[in-house]
Amino acid sequence: MLSQLMLGSVITLVSLVGAAMVWWVLNEVLLWMEPWLRRPPKPAKSFVVIFMVVLSTMTMMTMGVWLWAIVFASMSVFGSMEEAVYYSLVAYTTLGLGDVVVPQDERLLGGMTGANGFLMFGLMTAMLTDTLRHVRRVQHNLRD
Repeated sequence: MLSQLMLGSVITLVSLVGAAMVWWVLNEVLLWMEPWLRRPPKPAKSFVVIFMVVLSTMTMMTMGVWLWAIVFASMSVFGSMEEAVYYSLVAYTTLGLGDVVVPQDERLLGGMTGANGFLMFGLMTAMLTDTLRHVRRVQHNLRD
């Protein structure tokens, strides 16, 4: 039990570090784009930023799902990589269909996968909100 909690915590931390790296790159790109964002047409540029943020959030989610899938596959929890990716995606998104389940002795990792996904969706929502707020402030020449 303790080893699963420790492993799940490490995987969650690695997932968060990966997300932080994506977030940092996005912030650097947006800082570089600030002069362009200030010029008209502003609504079209907001669309570009939204696209970038959605692409970043999808990257974060994909990284997290694949990280869990690789761990499950390396532990031989599932019969195939496809099954590991499918389970990781279902658990990470907290959908929990129940058509593929982890063996009973590994079920804490399944819960940790869901908790990691739930945490990441909260982070991605905050990232989207903060980025759009920042872009709107830049476009209207307001200070943070």
